[in-house]
Amino acid sequence: MFGHLQQTPYDLRFYCLGISVRVHPVFWLTAGILGWVPQRLDLVFVNVLCVFVSILVHEMGHALMSRRFGWKSDIVLEFFGGYATSTHHPTWRSIAVSLAGPFAGFGLLFLTYFLLYMHVRHGWLPGEIATQGLLFLCFVNLIWNVVNLLPVWPLDGGHVARELLQWLRPRDGVYLSLMLGALTGGGVAVAAVMKAMQNRGLFGLDPTFLALMFGYLAYQSLQAARQIRRGPWR
Repeated sequence: MFGHLQQTPYDLRFYCLGISVRVHPVFWLTAGILGWVPQRLDLVFVNVLCVFVSILVHEMGHALMSRRFGWKSDIVLEFFGGYATSTHHPTWRSIAVSLAGPFAGFGLLFLTYFLLYMHVRHGWLPGEIATQGLLFLCFVNLIWNVVNLLPVWPLDGGHVARELLQWLRPRDGVYLSLMLGALTGGGVAVAAVMKAMQNRGLFGLDPTFLALMFGYLAYQSLQAARQIRRGPWR
């Protein structure tokens, strides 16, 4: 989303279900920002763990679907998320790979909600921290995967929109998908600015962060569209 970071000697490396995973140190910093609770380092630790598990499951969805089609995939976690490397597939396979991440996240959401429901009904979990962890896990997997389905490049929804429009309109499908992403990203950024002026959140997140992120993504889409259609943009 924001460009890939160089590898460092401090990267955490391991294998999950036979897939190589690399975690850049900046991931832990940004996860800490997302899960920050003033004067509660215990909850911060749990929230960072929830962010890690959530994004890993999301990227594993992409990687496992890619492997299902016979392509090698590795996972890198960095900034406020991560990515799973993949070879470009024919349209429907590429769409399946893109959607596998959010659907894996929704699967984790339903599992977490079930555990939370059983805890409320039968007191399965001990203590406040476990309950707060499940609540935060539900929140992260709902918001992260819904936002990822927005048709904004390079989010998963942006990949799907590009594949579909390129299939429907081979001549200008990529351009149309970029303009759709610019309009959607710009709309979210404007909505976030309005919420920030009202001191209210958007999608349960800090509106300033959303305004900056989607404003930047909208700008990127416009720049890419300009490269495709230089004439009207000069």
